[in-house]
Amino acid sequence: MPMPTVDIDGVNLHCDIEGEGPPLLLIAGLGANASSWATIKPLLKGRFTCITFDNRGVGQSDAPPGPYTIDQMADDTAGLIRRLGYDRVMAVGWSLGGSVLQALMIRNGDLVSRAVLLSAFPNYTELQHGWLDCLLCLRQSGVAAEAQAMFGMAWGFTGKMLADHGALAAAARLGAAAPYPTSYEGFAAQAHGLRRYDSRPMLGAVKTPTLVLVGAEDVLTPVSQSIEMAELIRNARLHVLPRGGHGMAIEYPTETVAAITAFLGA
Repeated sequence: MPMPTVDIDGVNLHCDIEGEGPPLLLIAGLGANASSWATIKPLLKGRFTCITFDNRGVGQSDAPPGPYTIDQMADDTAGLIRRLGYDRVMAVGWSLGGSVLQALMIRNGDLVSRAVLLSAFPNYTELQHGWLDCLLCLRQSGVAAEAQAMFGMAWGFTGKMLADHGALAAAARLGAAAPYPTSYEGFAAQAHGLRRYDSRPMLGAVKTPTLVLVGAEDVLTPVSQSIEMAELIRNARLHVLPRGGHGMAIEYPTETVAAITAFLGA
């Protein structure tokens, strides 16, 4: 059922709740809002009560002046869980959402019964810093939203999908026309915290059973970063899907959901 915005220490977060079963919180990536889960939420809500929300800075949530920190966004998430009346939830964090989920487990691990780190990373690499610098420049320069989306696709999808130029151009136009676009200020505020976050010193303290899930073709958050997280989290399991890149939840939703549900239902 749709939910109104929820006030978390003066920041209004918009969320939606759909489905039946145990609560499953889905945490979106950098600059993305709850609609980023559109491909896999229909496959999950038959087994779980899916809670999607817009992080601060995006969608229908407030965008207070930045910069933001990942710990701050994790505390937003903890406040949302409590305000919705849940003692514990299962959670999936995708990309930046994976950083938020790591911080949530470190700071409020009692709120998460099982976690999935989807195409996530423990800290930024030099290449990821360069990628983010380019994104920030494109946004600040006023390049058309469709062109920005097309630039990002090469980092998110595999050659199989990238070869269909017509379909990808149509998807870029559709994405650019979506309601609630992310402002440069909101994007930059999230990006500031993301590129500075390093979970490695504290991951050894995480007790939550965790699935570290990544596609073998991910070039933005490569398998090596997932291996590192899985080795640092004591109760972690690594699962590398043979197909899929950073956007595998969009390109290979069935396989992604199968891996998630197998772990959460274990």
